[in-house]
Amino acid sequence: MVSEPESLQKWFAYIAAARQGYIGTFEKLPPGELSRDRGASFPSLLDILAHSQGALYFWIRNCSPTAFPPPEPETDEPPTIAQLKAFETYLQAHVQRFVGALGESDLDRVIARPRGPGSDHDCNIPVREILWHLVEEELQHLGELNALLWQIDVEAPVYNWIRWAHDVGRIQDLPSK
Repeated sequence: MVSEPESLQKWFAYIAAARQGYIGTFEKLPPGELSRDRGASFPSLLDILAHSQGALYFWIRNCSPTAFPPPEPETDEPPTIAQLKAFETYLQAHVQRFVGALGESDLDRVIARPRGPGSDHDCNIPVREILWHLVEEELQHLGELNALLWQIDVEAPVYNWIRWAHDVGRIQDLPSK
């Protein structure tokens, strides 16, 4: 049986791999398609990806015993695909380091979440709940990006768990007869 920290490590590896498909697809789109307000959870394709990265950064930074700063100061300018790609590389290095070191006892540690943007009450959240929330949030936004890409007749870079698990050797081919 796989431990919960190992399951989370696999899920975050899958998320990192899946995001690469979206970044690659976005790099092929005209800037206007990337930044157009689509009336979704966040205005544009780039904004949705930036939000997803921001949530991952916020929570992992708060859960990680070794804090890491953002690579460069935030601006009020909309993000570019080049900036999001660079931030993704930086972010995933820290995420993979953090989840790679997770132990069972780390999952029970709690993080204080005060009332503020994104939270309507003060609470203490176990690291376990934060990490599974990040998986859920990521899947929600990847599905949203899929729908928005399909609306403009762009093939979404769906990278399903089974394909990923096969690609990384978790699922093996049947032996040849």
